Amino acid sequence: MNNSILRWSYSQELVLGFSRTIQGLIKNPRYSNVFTQYKIYGDKPFEKEKESDWILKGSNTQKSHIARTREGSSTGERANKALIFDDMTKGAEEATNSEIHNLIYTKWNTEWYNRRTDPSVTYIFVGTMWSPEDILNRTMSDIEATHEMKPSKIKGFEKYVMEAIDGYAVFIKVPLLDENDESTCSQVMTTEEARKMRDTSDLFSFSCVYQQDPIAPTGLEFADENLEHFDRLPRLENGEEKCEPYALGALDTVRKGKDNIAMPIFKTDGEKYYFVDCIFNKKAMTELYKDIVDKIIQHNIIKFVVENNTDTSLKTLLDKMLEEKGYYNCTIIEKYNTAKKEKRINDTKGLILRKIVFKEKKDYKPNTDYGRFMKNFTTYSFDYPNKNDDAPDSMALFTTEIILNGARPSVPKPINRAILGI
Repeated sequence: MNNSILRWSYSQELVLGFSRTIQGLIKNPRYSNVFTQYKIYGDKPFEKEKESDWILKGSNTQKSHIARTREGSSTGERANKALIFDDMTKGAEEATNSEIHNLIYTKWNTEWYNRRTDPSVTYIFVGTMWSPEDILNRTMSDIEATHEMKPSKIKGFEKYVMEAIDGYAVFIKVPLLDENDESTCSQVMTTEEARKMRDTSDLFSFSCVYQQDPIAPTGLEFADENLEHFDRLPRLENGEEKCEPYALGALDTVRKGKDNIAMPIFKTDGEKYYFVDCIFNKKAMTELYKDIVDKIIQHNIIKFVVENNTDTSLKTLLDKMLEEKGYYNCTIIEKYNTAKKEKRINDTKGLILRKIVFKEKKDYKPNTDYGRFMKNFTTYSFDYPNKNDDAPDSMALFTTEIILNGARPSVPKPINRAILGI
């Protein structure tokens, strides 16, 4: 009764519609059957019933519910229960408008944030995640930078709900298609319908509206349709594999907690480089040492470049672990990078598109390391800021250090000593 809520939305019709819906619920006799203190007011529970500002009878607050558009004035208004930001972006027409996103975010930081009466007030953000720059994504990034997040402990929710360890925040993001490419709510849309929707929609709209995983709308030069693909490695006329019997690889290590360790692995026929496998994981480096070594041995990697700007002992450690496994074929090269990642990726994009060949989409699942790598790689934008760029950065590392600087390392070949007279 004494709580007050302040709600914003992009549209007056929308935000007042929310207000009318709540008023209708409170007027319903079933409401007073539950909250019996309202029975004395009958069908007139409001002291003031204006849609934009209404007050419940018997309330000690100046206003019980305040509804404003994002352009409307909220100066002087206060809420003691919750500040709600509901659909602050006006759909696809504003999704690519950086100016609008910056304006909304600035108003949040300078005006709306302070509309609370005290620190106990809850902030609630709801809506479609239209852009990496929108208020939903930017506030999430702000929280991730200062609070450690972990999957929910509630069974069945751990995949879609992240909670701050200190209890400060909860993120809920439910995609239409899950990591197994299955519908998360088949009662609303079957898996077949959802997949058809994905395949007939543009990637940007589907990612935003249905997957709650916004990507940049333009600058997607690594989009899957721009890549060269293979369904099997090239073969000679006699059926033998044309690629060399060894592999090449790169490792982009983690710089901050939300980064992925990216380790793409390639086979080559001397002309093209076939992206056959990878590690793409947010685990700590210490948890992946064994996996890295196992991949090197599994694919017979003989040249391996490691971007290592923090831990100078990594090469020594990997060399030692490989030696303990009896594997001596791999030359590990440490690379210390000083150039900005965006410039490295931009400088190598042409060579990546010409020289690197990728698996067909049907040949890997979204929830595998390869699938997650490709999602990160194909949604990288050259026009918009990227939240994560681990996959394209590791591709740029491989392209620069392996393709440009000698991708075909020297391999010993037998000779006829008699010909040389020895």
